Amino acid sequence: MGVMKKIVMFMLLMVALPLNVLATDFILDGTDMQITFDESEWYVFTPENILDNPELEELGITYDYMVDSFEENKAYVDAILLYADSGDYIEIFVRKSDVEDVINLNNYSHEDLDEFGQALADRQNADYEIYQNDYSFVKLEYQDAGLYLNEYVTVINGDGYSITAQKPYSFDREDELRVKKIVDSIEFDVDESLREPSNINWSTILKYSIIGACSGAFIAAIFATMRKNKKNNEG
Repeated sequence: MGVMKKIVMFMLLMVALPLNVLATDFILDGTDMQITFDESEWYVFTPENILDNPELEELGITYDYMVDSFEENKAYVDAILLYADSGDYIEIFVRKSDVEDVINLNNYSHEDLDEFGQALADRQNADYEIYQNDYSFVKLEYQDAGLYLNEYVTVINGDGYSITAQKPYSFDREDELRVKKIVDSIEFDVDESLREPSNINWSTILKYSIIGACSGAFIAAIFATMRKNKKNNEG
């Protein structure tokens, strides 16, 4: 499916009733995580699906470039949703890092989560709130590298996970709900046998936390393709 065709489909899906959903579950190798995207809206890339992926060719991006991007960003997912004709988009990265001092955030009180959230917020000059679904997340809202970010951070099985949603313009209510829907789709394989360390210093685990804007893997190529298509159509 071409870039412009996918954008047109997205616009039609936004007004169609009932809404058709092409939901795909992505089980991420090297993690304890599964996440769901509607592929009628999102281009979704993982290290496992980029080899000979025709959507990369549509976007003018090479396999080697994507491999380097995943390694540079320490990412397991790079997904993008495009808004037609506005130059706006949402790009979502999933990243993971080792954490030594916490096993599962779900095991801690709201006061502990607030302490962790405040430490993260201070580091990024961000606003934060505790977001609870089946898992405990610290949600951060801030700007970094010229982008607006909504970022969800948690710790599962001694690994820190960040779901980083970034865009060039501020998040409106629809954007936030779209990101929240993806966060709510996440399932972790939690190892209940693991025990928490006896002493916790929330500020010390910041060095393990992967937060902040990522280098967009295929933004430039996508918009170059869109501009080319628009120019050809006008011609």
